[in-house]
Amino acid sequence: MNKKILPFICLAVLATMSIFSCKKADPVTQLTDENARYIPLEKGKYITYNVDSTIWYDTACVKLVKKYQMMYTVADTFTDAQGRLSYRIDTRIRELTGQSWTLHDVLYVTPTDVNLEWAQSGLRQVKMIFPVRERATWKGNSYVPTNDADLKFYDGWDFYYSNVGESFNTGEVIYPNTLIVNQVDRVENDPERIPEAHASRTYGKEVFADGIGLVYKEYIRWTYNPEAYFNNDPDQPNRCRKGTSVVMRAVDHN
Repeated sequence: MNKKILPFICLAVLATMSIFSCKKADPVTQLTDENARYIPLEKGKYITYNVDSTIWYDTACVKLVKKYQMMYTVADTFTDAQGRLSYRIDTRIRELTGQSWTLHDVLYVTPTDVNLEWAQSGLRQVKMIFPVRERATWKGNSYVPTNDADLKFYDGWDFYYSNVGESFNTGEVIYPNTLIVNQVDRVENDPERIPEAHASRTYGKEVFADGIGLVYKEYIRWTYNPEAYFNNDPDQPNRCRKGTSVVMRAVDHN
């Protein structure tokens, strides 16, 4: 998979719950470490997600929608090259509830006194900064080599906190105490209104719940090239999007 597409995108099928059947989140233990409240890390901890993904194929002008489940498990701890305590998180995937899980990916999380680093698929981001404060802003992609043409679109993302301490409805579960990490929101033209112009959409948002961790993730990245053609045939203009989107909603945790 191209490295410019963020992690968590994969192909599988799952029937998810209706967005109208929301429930309140189970009570969780309140953590005393302020830096760990919204991203608790403990070996054996897991979160299960219902995932909706969309892939746009510009070469065939096809939009493919998939549904599946993923589970993130804190599998082990280790010391990184800088001598810092870090955590290995295994991600697993399955098509249908009740099926066996299959190992999908591995990511690494390093909490420090000032931030939380998250490494996956060769990319490292600063997911959070500490202390958590409303409207606090940081360069979440400061470790991403944006001089690489494939990663250029990561440049200049200004992460910031919002809605700290407020409830959040994922569409399946209502979490009473959360925060939103707003990552990016960029729009260039609308191919539906201006099909002759280049267009793109880049959007990222993650929601963390007190005592639980990541409970909601939304990511969109597509581009539109009006000059693209089917099979390089100039008589068959494509005018289709190329990219992905994913929405993850936590439905179970320990």
